[in-house]
Amino acid sequence: MKTKKLKDEIKRSFFMYAIVVLIFIFIVYGLSLAVSFQNSVVEPSNRNHKKVVNQLESGFMSYYQGVAKLVENDTIRSFLQTGDYSREVYETLYDFRNNEELHAEFVLLDKNETPVATSFYDGMEDEVRRSIALNELIQKSNEQGMFGRRLNQQLRNQNDYVSYAIASPVIENDEINGYALFFLERLSFANQPYTYVVDSYENVVFTNQDFGVTSLGKLDIPLDRKWVRHEGENFYQTKTVLTQLGLKVITLTPITIYWFLLFYGLASILISSFVILLIVWFVTPKIVTSSLQPFDRLVAFMQAKKDQSFFQADHQYEEVQTIYEEYKSRVSEVERLMVENETILEKKRISEMKHLEAKFNPHFLFNVLEMIKYEIHTDPESASNMVVKTAKLMRYNANFGHTIVMLKEDIAYLEDYFSLQKMRYGKRLDYEINVDPFLLKEAQVPKLLIQPLIENAVKHNINQTSRLFIEISIKKKGDSLLIKLIDNGAGMTEQQLEKIKAIYLGEKEVQEQTGLHTVHHLITLLYGKSYGLHMESTLEHGTVVSIILPFKERDLC
Repeated sequence: MKTKKLKDEIKRSFFMYAIVVLIFIFIVYGLSLAVSFQNSVVEPSNRNHKKVVNQLESGFMSYYQGVAKLVENDTIRSFLQTGDYSREVYETLYDFRNNEELHAEFVLLDKNETPVATSFYDGMEDEVRRSIALNELIQKSNEQGMFGRRLNQQLRNQNDYVSYAIASPVIENDEINGYALFFLERLSFANQPYTYVVDSYENVVFTNQDFGVTSLGKLDIPLDRKWVRHEGENFYQTKTVLTQLGLKVITLTPITIYWFLLFYGLASILISSFVILLIVWFVTPKIVTSSLQPFDRLVAFMQAKKDQSFFQADHQYEEVQTIYEEYKSRVSEVERLMVENETILEKKRISEMKHLEAKFNPHFLFNVLEMIKYEIHTDPESASNMVVKTAKLMRYNANFGHTIVMLKEDIAYLEDYFSLQKMRYGKRLDYEINVDPFLLKEAQVPKLLIQPLIENAVKHNINQTSRLFIEISIKKKGDSLLIKLIDNGAGMTEQQLEKIKAIYLGEKEVQEQTGLHTVHHLITLLYGKSYGLHMESTLEHGTVVSIILPFKERDLC
């Protein structure tokens, strides 16, 4: 796992927190701009747009309903037939027009399409009478009844103030006696400077701006999006369709200033953020170095192991000084406990080795004594030799006084041990010891280490073969001493071998410690877990037990 340095982590944290703060500033700026835009553009625009829509919708519907009543007025009908009541007709028409929210000019035609009452001045009246557009309105009225439409360019050119016409025939006894026409004038939208009313073909009916209107009277502004850019200007667009009238109301609110605020604001924040990050990047190391200097001294003190010259300073932070004092106290305590623990472990190790050495008392002693008892009666001289060899073995085991001995001493012990075993088993047992003479003089081994392995081989194989042969081979291999005990006994299956290994390696609990476990445990106590026993066996072909020890050439311990 890759380690981290506190300085690097603090610098990284400074940089990351600076980025987080700057991102927060970006978000706050964006939200404030959005709120400001909503409050100063969207909501006012929607309110004004709604007022315009309501004004148009109510004004138009009022005219349609009013015209429908006028053409049913008996006074107007009589006037068209007889020419009487002209004063009352004018009063009726002017009262209707003046009471409407939208201003309009009117023309009342008789059945011969001759103007008989109008609000136009005299010169304009003649122009209207001769207008082809007027004839078109009359024709449409004959076909459809009352209807409204945007005025074409011909009639608008004659009176630049009128934009929309509502025409209806005056019918009595299923005959047309005349026509009532109202020409709505241009509307003024004081609170919404960019307002357009267009028909389904995007022909402009009313507007208070020539901006965005072509020479043919069509609106040249896209209607399919909220944000509109036209002739270098940016607008927020609101649109409503008046289905009953076949009209669309479009209002535009200039928002160029907000684009400038957004662009220059973001640019300013980006530049400021870059400068701040540069400052943080270059200044943070100096701040961190200055702030962590006491900690650096504390680390140096710990690495120097009690060399307090690394931690001398005129001014120390209270927290660092507390850590320093606590560290010294804990180190002293740990060192004392380590010394005590080492003493306890050494005493335990020596005690355990002595205990294991005690287990090496020859298990065959009772058998030897029985054999001596028998030999006394049959061959007293042989019995005497057996007593001498047994005494030598017991003296070597009990009185030598050292755990580690020269290899030649242990080999001499093994020779006596084998000779006693041969006295007992005769030709049924044979052995051979192969060892480099150099090793006999220089190598050192734990005493009584090999004998339990020989005893184990004899015990488990002497009755399984007609002639048991045991070979002991001792060689130097690198920095290790390799001792092999090879027998030609019955051997073991792979399952049996794994079970034996589990026992001597201590992986399986048994009620009694075996010789193999005792040998392996003593080796690991003396030299560590890198050394110990290793077994190989083949059924009906024998077993090989290897002992691996470090090669020692020093004096006896």
